[in-house]
Amino acid sequence: MTTITVIGATGHIGQQLVPRLLAQGVKVRAVGRDAGRLQPLVEAGAEAWIGTVDSARSMAEAFRGADAAFAMIPPDYGHPQPAARAKAVAEALAAGAQVARVTHVVTLSSVGAHLPTGVGPVNGLRGLEERFNQVPGMNVLHLRAGYFMENLLNGIGVIEAMRVNGGALKADLPVAMITTGDIAGVAAARLTQRNFSGHGARELLGPRNYTHQEASLIIGEAIGMPGLGYVEFSYDDTRKALLTFGFSEASANEFIEMYDALNTGRMQPSQPRTALTTTPTTLEEFARTVFAVAYGE
Repeated sequence: MTTITVIGATGHIGQQLVPRLLAQGVKVRAVGRDAGRLQPLVEAGAEAWIGTVDSARSMAEAFRGADAAFAMIPPDYGHPQPAARAKAVAEALAAGAQVARVTHVVTLSSVGAHLPTGVGPVNGLRGLEERFNQVPGMNVLHLRAGYFMENLLNGIGVIEAMRVNGGALKADLPVAMITTGDIAGVAAARLTQRNFSGHGARELLGPRNYTHQEASLIIGEAIGMPGLGYVEFSYDDTRKALLTFGFSEASANEFIEMYDALNTGRMQPSQPRTALTTTPTTLEEFARTVFAVAYGE
């Protein structure tokens, strides 16, 4: 039976990827940091593996016997040195996969990872790509995803308190937005088919580009608040908010760098929108089925 290891199994993508893989009859080793959060995946049929993603030895054990793996850098926004942590995790994941002789790996990367510097946390994802590309004989596909629609859920508190949406990105900036479920769907197909070779990247751009002004109107319709507006927050106010939410100063600065890269047009997709880079779930559907439910809880 095919065995696939999933790093970050309890995250937005992992918790949707694992059931898709199980449904296709493969054995799934779900790797996470919290046994309690892994339990629902165990009940669904996965094998739980408590692993330390910055330890090559731990990751080699997590990958041992796997035919393929999904690799990502689990977020830790409170870390005082996020760039150093990202590098350490990338090293541990790639070294562990090499020791375990995994032949096919799908990584979670991001739009903008083709740029050498200046894109905040995406710099670490570029490092993840480069480190896996160094493993001899390994077939690697990097999924460079657009802006997660799930990130819009972070605006619920602002909407409830101020009856307006807001953020650091420009209101009229077109952004490729994608739901994490669609990313999980692509990852599941590639991991089970393993029909890729060498080193490659696939950008995933969602159904189309949306501005945050347009996204706010769509969200407003879904939650019974027609005409919901969007306010641009200054970088200073955004940084203060991130610190309040538990981000370290270095992580907050990384995100401000990424927002600025988007706002100034430096962080753009490197691949055109085609059938291969477009995914089906619209923001309208996400707003009705996910955002509205979360807003009502």
